[in-house]
Amino acid sequence: MTLRYALLWLASFVAISAVDALWHLAIWGRVYGAGIRRVAALVDGKPVFRNVSGLAAQILVITAFVVLASLQFSGGAAATGKIVLSCVAGGVLGISVYGLVNHWLIRDWSAAMTVLEVVWGPLLGAFAGFFIAWAGRLFKVY
Repeated sequence: MTLRYALLWLASFVAISAVDALWHLAIWGRVYGAGIRRVAALVDGKPVFRNVSGLAAQILVITAFVVLASLQFSGGAAATGKIVLSCVAGGVLGISVYGLVNHWLIRDWSAAMTVLEVVWGPLLGAFAGFFIAWAGRLFKVY
C-alpha cells in the first residue's frame, strides 16, 4: 500500500506541476513575467529565483492535495466529489490566499497577478482532485 501511495504522489506531482507550469508560463506568462520583474531581485535584468524554496513550496502543495484527497478515499460512491471539494478548498487556502497576502504585503505586486492567483487556487485544486481521484483508482489506493 505504501508503494501505491508513493506512486500516487509522484504521478500527482508530475501532473499537477505540469498544469501549474502551463498556467504560469504558457497561458499567462506575459502577465506573470511583467509582474514578477517588478517585485523580484534582478541580476542583469533577469529575476533571481530561489529554486530550493520553489521546489519545497511545490512539494508542500502537492503533498497537501494528496493528503486532503486521501482523507476522502473511503467516501464510497461520492468519493470523487468529496476529493475534488477538499482539493478546491486546499487550492484556495494554499494559492488564492498566497496571492491576496502578496498583494497586501508586497508593494509592487500587481492586481492582475492577484486576480490570477485567486482564480488559479480553486481551478488547480479541482484539477488536482479529479486527477488524484482518477490516479487513486488506477493505482488501487482506494
